[in-house]
Amino acid sequence: MQRRQLIKSMGLGIAAVSTSAAMSGCQTLSAKQSKLPTKAIQAGHFSNIIVGSGYGGAVSALRLSEQGHEVLILEMGMRWDRNPEHDTFCKMINADKRSSWFSNWPNAPITIPIPIKKYPGVLDLIEYDEMKVFAGRAYGGGSIVNGAIAIEPRRTHFEAIFPWINADEMYDIYFPRAMKELKVSQIPEAFFNQSKHYEFTRAAERQAEKAGLKTEFFGNSYDFDYMQREAKDEVYKSALGGEVIYGNNAGKFSLDLTYLKDAEATGNVTVKTLRKVNTIQALDNNQLRLEVYVINKFGGIDEVEHYTCNKLFLNAGSTGTSELLLKSQAEGHLNHLNQHIGQHWGPNGNIMTGRNFVHAAGTIQSTIPVKGINMWDGDRGGSKYKIFAELAPLPLGLETWTTLYLAITDNPERGNYYYDKATKTVKLNWKREQNEYSVNAAKELLDKLAKANGGSTSSLLFTKGFGDNFCYHPLGGCVLGLATDEFGRVKGHKNIYVQDGALIPGSAGVNPYVFITGLAERNMAAILKTDFG
Repeated sequence: MQRRQLIKSMGLGIAAVSTSAAMSGCQTLSAKQSKLPTKAIQAGHFSNIIVGSGYGGAVSALRLSEQGHEVLILEMGMRWDRNPEHDTFCKMINADKRSSWFSNWPNAPITIPIPIKKYPGVLDLIEYDEMKVFAGRAYGGGSIVNGAIAIEPRRTHFEAIFPWINADEMYDIYFPRAMKELKVSQIPEAFFNQSKHYEFTRAAERQAEKAGLKTEFFGNSYDFDYMQREAKDEVYKSALGGEVIYGNNAGKFSLDLTYLKDAEATGNVTVKTLRKVNTIQALDNNQLRLEVYVINKFGGIDEVEHYTCNKLFLNAGSTGTSELLLKSQAEGHLNHLNQHIGQHWGPNGNIMTGRNFVHAAGTIQSTIPVKGINMWDGDRGGSKYKIFAELAPLPLGLETWTTLYLAITDNPERGNYYYDKATKTVKLNWKREQNEYSVNAAKELLDKLAKANGGSTSSLLFTKGFGDNFCYHPLGGCVLGLATDEFGRVKGHKNIYVQDGALIPGSAGVNPYVFITGLAERNMAAILKTDFG
């Protein structure tokens, strides 16, 4: 099936595909800044403010609140509490305004040419000159929109990045703690082997085996007991009903159902959503002042609020954290940041690709990946590239004869965020050719598979067959031990803490959320002991 045939089979117009992609959340809001309210509201003082409710923010919130410390969480996206009708989130194939952050079209790695109304939906697409970054915009951050793939970082890779951290402590205490809190489990093999919803994975696995490549199971924060009930038509179908990148109405253990739920249960947490922190200012009394935009559901700014705090836990993701620090520095509000702010950025070696005309993949597919091809560890079949390729679903409700791969490579290239004085915005210095390593790694994988199985690189999905101009896993910008001390205190401003993906220099080697969560657990344990008595 070619791209034109796919679009026609979905009942969509060919012309719609050429329409420009969504504007990012930051761009959308900046267009409204000329209409800012003239007077800021003094919103009060809080001992501890957390910006962002993703993995680092959620760990910070739970560990602070369970020890009796009051916390305010400021989240840019909306809160999406599940309802009994199971219609909180939309499905991928029928995306609507709930899918995307103030966009005219659904944000997705593969074009979904369905016009939608602009709305504060759950998935943002931040567009830089030569790289697009997907980001979760919701209470729960990226956990709302990811595939929940949970893998501990490879120990050799972790030790190479942070040789001064006690690896035994991480792998004996903090990564297991993170996996437990995130409710990670593996799919039962008996269910996997017989389920029609995983024929796409088994088909890809057979091709890999024929090419002499190793596949392996990995964990996931999805409730596989619930999924088995889905397969029996006993409960509402979420993963087996086409839900993932725009949220799951049931079955998935996102942060709002784990860390954040437990934090709120302490009674020490206040949550304010649709709040975009614009700048951070260090005050003479060692407090911090935050200028915050209150966003409405049309993308405008209703109010400007000022908050003060003693300690700030900045966990807005690699992009958000880096942008806030650089912007605040450029405007003269944070004058003691060092030269490492914004540096050591990478897309985690992300690349997507696919193969077609090989084997039926099944018309009904689970949206939750459970296996990958491992060409990273040990024998890589003679390859000079390191690549871990997740066997990803393409749940369109029709037979595509296509295998989709979301791959992570050991791309050594790094970029950086910087403040552009002319436009007064933060930009990303990254060239598309810096993804050459990832493209070549993916090409070698596909060549090995084609030599053993036949088939071709899919022209259905991406330009020239490789999605190398976007990423799901932005990392770096405020690296642990460089821009911060060894526990995430920002150098020069030690009452600002970072515990998110900005701490990891460009590559986690795996889907990074277990890495981020375990690192935050380790850092917060030390911070609570030393900075809070």
